[in-house]
Amino acid sequence: MNLKNSLKITLDFIVTLIIIFIALTIKPLNRNLRTKFGKSLGYLIYFISKKRREITLDNLRKAFPDKDDDWINSICKKSFENLGIVFAEIFWLQFATKEQIMRMIRFSSKNLFEGIIARGRGIIVLSAHFGNWELLALSAGIFFENSFTIIVKPQSNKFLDRHINQIRTKYGNKVIDMYHSSFELLKLIKNKGCLALLADQSATSQKDIYVDFFGRKTLTFDTAARLALKFRIPIMMGFAVRQPDGTYYVELSELDHSDLSDSAEGVIELTRRYLKILEETIKQYPDHWVWQHRRWKHTID
Repeated sequence: MNLKNSLKITLDFIVTLIIIFIALTIKPLNRNLRTKFGKSLGYLIYFISKKRREITLDNLRKAFPDKDDDWINSICKKSFENLGIVFAEIFWLQFATKEQIMRMIRFSSKNLFEGIIARGRGIIVLSAHFGNWELLALSAGIFFENSFTIIVKPQSNKFLDRHINQIRTKYGNKVIDMYHSSFELLKLIKNKGCLALLADQSATSQKDIYVDFFGRKTLTFDTAARLALKFRIPIMMGFAVRQPDGTYYVELSELDHSDLSDSAEGVIELTRRYLKILEETIKQYPDHWVWQHRRWKHTID
């Protein structure tokens, strides 16, 4: 092991310890204080991370070319607030009981999920890096009384990655690495299981597809569409929308694809339908989405 790798491992370990310490300070806070702490954390990230601030502003300008600078700057700051709140709530989730978690979030109904499961084909649950997506995934397993297998992108910090995955799986959910998921996915599909994934971030130019998103042809993950059409798996969508009291509400809906064939055109159309719903949701709550990511890294102008 060279010096550079040794230093990275040491730094990663220290960062993880700091995060665990911050989590311990958040543990006794009530919801209101936790939200205030998260907003402060978001402001701190906003001020110290010039790169992420510039990416956020650039993304917002591209997505909302008709909005003025005051609106763009306001949503930029609020999106960092949202990010800070999500971080604070993730730190808290490692200590939260099932009852505490379910007081934080409400779902529109169990009926849709139960009806889809009753078809005997499994289910794909699609969401996005919107609101608190980690709370959504953890609480869904509790609310629906089912174990969800979540496709995740591993963190470069192995200590932090292990810590976050322990939180994600504390109540029965499972995680699989998006870069080594083929065997696990096929096994899950064979067993008619519950798959959950976020398909809103920048994809891989060698194997994914370009679909319109905020008026631009944008490289997008097509895994969910390919699996749904190939194996005729129903898709359910939901986004965690933060309420004025700091809790979340999730309106569930089915993304119909019964009219689409298992073809390249079908995959593009199904992915387009997902992105259209996501885009409309983001337009309604623009501060809820993670604009800090280079979503338009690969486009066709």
